[in-house]
Amino acid sequence: MAAPHLAPITIPLDFSVWAATDLHGQLTAVDALLGEAGLTDGAGRWTAPRRTALVVTGDMVDRGPDSLGLVRRLVSLREQARDAGGMVALLEGNHEVQVLGGLAGVPELFRALMAFGGPATFASAGMEPQEWIGRDASTIAARMDELAPDFRPALWSCAPYARWRDVVLVHGGPVPDVPVQAWGRSAARLWIRGAFFASEAEFPTAAEWSPYRDAGIGRAVFGHTPVDRPTTYHHGRVVNLDTWRGHAVSLARVAPDGDLGESRFLAQPAQPRSIPDAPVSGEEVSRLDRDLPAVVDDWIASGRGVPTG
Repeated sequence: MAAPHLAPITIPLDFSVWAATDLHGQLTAVDALLGEAGLTDGAGRWTAPRRTALVVTGDMVDRGPDSLGLVRRLVSLREQARDAGGMVALLEGNHEVQVLGGLAGVPELFRALMAFGGPATFASAGMEPQEWIGRDASTIAARMDELAPDFRPALWSCAPYARWRDVVLVHGGPVPDVPVQAWGRSAARLWIRGAFFASEAEFPTAAEWSPYRDAGIGRAVFGHTPVDRPTTYHHGRVVNLDTWRGHAVSLARVAPDGDLGESRFLAQPAQPRSIPDAPVSGEEVSRLDRDLPAVVDDWIASGRGVPTG
């Protein structure tokens, strides 16, 4: 969860915007995509034209081969883009929250972290399996901080969501009847799935979505739920860029108006997961989607282990 003092990011109307999500440690694919798009030199140097933004809507970490390397690359590009008249907006996803809350000792988040890709993140920092298997959260956190003291602060610097024109960019999606202004107090936007994109209530015209319509939001870019290829819903007003089900990482130049299916899409193959997830049933995943937002909200409200400055 973003540190409570962090505000959402507003991207100027005249910027061009590229978006990606659920990058999960895929540094090689991300470097190739950013180079193909002309945003970088294909490695660590920002080369995009002025007034260009890159938005990553969460889940930079876990599962893939180099979570730490990817986070460091994106943080470096964020600094370079700012100095070059551009912007890199790093947003939080449920996996960033699972790392932060899990290593802070929140039991439910620690279990999710260990089940859904956390060991791959530890390995990317140079940890060996015996340093996390059977270890408690505080022991793992101390070792991660020793090996990569910049890692957790980088995740705490991720914003809750971004706005550009009539587009909201967010990890899981808008939540029915929850005003966007209240998102900083609710983690439901990180875990929501079909209740947003598969809802029979048309976004943003149905009554359930009136808080977004009233805020000038008519379109959304999101991830979290894997699809084979970039997929639009609600007559092209929303697009899912989480293409892990197609074993690919995607990048989109977001259409400035109209149908988001008219965006420019690029893709690169994803490398295999470095460490498999624990076997978890679909029913258990649904339970976590339902229960973890409240766990996160309680943790943030308590102030336990949450930076305030």
